[in-house]
Amino acid sequence: MNLEKITYQLFFITGGLAFLASIFINGLMIYLRPLVIMSLCFLYIKKAEKLNYLVLFSLLMLMICETLYFHDYLGNFEALHILLSSYYLLNVVLLWKSLQLVKIQFRKIFTIQLIISMTLITYVLVTVANLISPAVNEHSLVLNILVVFFAIFIGVCYYIYLNSKTVTSYSLMVAASCFLIVNIVTALHRLYVPLDVFPVITNLLQISGQFFLVKFFIEQHNLVPSGKDYF
Repeated sequence: MNLEKITYQLFFITGGLAFLASIFINGLMIYLRPLVIMSLCFLYIKKAEKLNYLVLFSLLMLMICETLYFHDYLGNFEALHILLSSYYLLNVVLLWKSLQLVKIQFRKIFTIQLIISMTLITYVLVTVANLISPAVNEHSLVLNILVVFFAIFIGVCYYIYLNSKTVTSYSLMVAASCFLIVNIVTALHRLYVPLDVFPVITNLLQISGQFFLVKFFIEQHNLVPSGKDYF
């Protein structure tokens, strides 16, 4: 059997089991979600033309974050958010190659599309942070740091998407959108209003976001700048 096909099958099997666990047996998530990330590591190793070990390191960081999250979210709050901040910062570093390709120009940063998008995203993130801050008052610093690094990551993803013309950038936009919803819903579920449906939503979108981000890093060399200015 084709090894590439096996890696895809492994991802969909582990991802499917993790999704079912989020519905029926949430306690199994601490074991299944790391398996999903491991399957993504195998997929990246198999599909990438040239391995970037920082991508694998970022997945390892994410595996540790998810283990801490499912083991004891509040007990590991500070360590978890420091690791997540480092994870998003590392992803910005990994996206630097794409930023250089599409070229960082002030006239492209200050466009109507990007300004409106980032204003709305920042507003939502700050609003959610204010809602949950009473529950983690002693850890507000690490929470604010995560909000800043995550907003930078989202901004970089959307900038690359708006200034490229290949389908490759769609994977990055989907991943960023998934992570945005996941972080908002996770914070609300754990620290504001717990609902049974929230873990199901976050699990599905987190797995999807991880897949599309890895897919983008595999196809990053195919990115082509749009050459257009948006006003």
